[in-house]
Amino acid sequence: MKRWMGMVLALCLLTGCGAETQGTEAEEPPVQAEEPEGPAEESAGERRELDFAYDESGLADWQQTYVDFLRELCRREAAVRDIDRPDYDPNEYPYEIGMLSSGYCLYDINKDGVPELTVRYGDSEAAYHTTVYGWADGAVAELGDFSSGHASLYTWPGENAVAFNWGHMGGHYVQKGSLADGALEWETVFEEGIEEPVEAYTEMADIVPDSQNLREVRTTLDLTFGEEFDSSADQPLLLPIYDYGRERERRELDPDRDAAAQAAIQAVLEDGTEFYGVSADGFGGDTGWTVLERYLAPGGVDRYADTPQKIEKLAWADLNGDGQRECVLRLLDGAEGWPDQYIVFSEQNGTVYAYCLNYCDGYELGTGGVFHVGGWGDTFAVSFWKNQCYQYNVSYDEAVPLVEWEAPPAGV
Repeated sequence: MKRWMGMVLALCLLTGCGAETQGTEAEEPPVQAEEPEGPAEESAGERRELDFAYDESGLADWQQTYVDFLRELCRREAAVRDIDRPDYDPNEYPYEIGMLSSGYCLYDINKDGVPELTVRYGDSEAAYHTTVYGWADGAVAELGDFSSGHASLYTWPGENAVAFNWGHMGGHYVQKGSLADGALEWETVFEEGIEEPVEAYTEMADIVPDSQNLREVRTTLDLTFGEEFDSSADQPLLLPIYDYGRERERRELDPDRDAAAQAAIQAVLEDGTEFYGVSADGFGGDTGWTVLERYLAPGGVDRYADTPQKIEKLAWADLNGDGQRECVLRLLDGAEGWPDQYIVFSEQNGTVYAYCLNYCDGYELGTGGVFHVGGWGDTFAVSFWKNQCYQYNVSYDEAVPLVEWEAPPAGV
């Protein structure tokens, strides 16, 4: 059978995927960063870089190798995007851009304690292909590459395997990918609708028990700050690698830190203090330094929106378990009034960051920091630190209460 391999990549913190009551975020990442430049040093709207320098002395060898690999990948891809390069060809440029990486995940396929790095390339179902990399002898090695449209990768608990779930136009099959002698091998374990299309696909839980969809994180932060791409702003999303395998215990609320954080965030909401906008999923919110008025205006948090956003409600909750609360805003489209985004405001060492989660209509938020939606049952939490943010899979506990929403301050 012709192999139509594909996936929607994902990342799960394997030691933090318990129920909401266990807590998924507790400690700040075991790395340090330089403080960003003060927002008052330049005029409003003028771009200022955040120069982050990580202390990576405590990383495992495989982590450092993957960090270096992503940095180099990001550097090469930024060079491709640079239209000022000598070999720039406007006819070839769309194709070159369309074949760059779009996301990655970490998953320990052969269960040897070191995850494989799976990178998806391409910008459409027809162009997607996925390369699986492993760590061996202190270097990154390519283990396999396959076409990757109309599909998802899933975990395969307890075995040397990852599950590949393909479905399109009534056809559906699942393949088992295993590592043998440094290469990825595939075996078809389930198929339906190949001869006669089916109306509903068999659930993965009925094919591979306890499997979990792997959630994609973007490889590149793509901080463009406007219509023109500036390749110097490109940075890799490294926080998932720093987080991998890190145990988490939720801290008790620290009244002093919490009060300081609340005051800083209220200054953003009520007094027009600048903050730094970051996308949590790559679909919107990478604004850099901004103020609330510009953030909510057309072309602000959503650069393609031609209508403003408005704040429907807000809630205070400690989403990452570090002992101080974040402020979560629910935004509505100003013209139509339909739900648009969740925004997580977090104060860190005097700077307020705004992490934007897009396409969250129907999702609810629990006090333990888990977002969940009924129906198809997607659940996730958010890990964030400075200009880095991503979503990861967690379990949902119905016993954990939802956050208490309140109206925004007058005039906001």
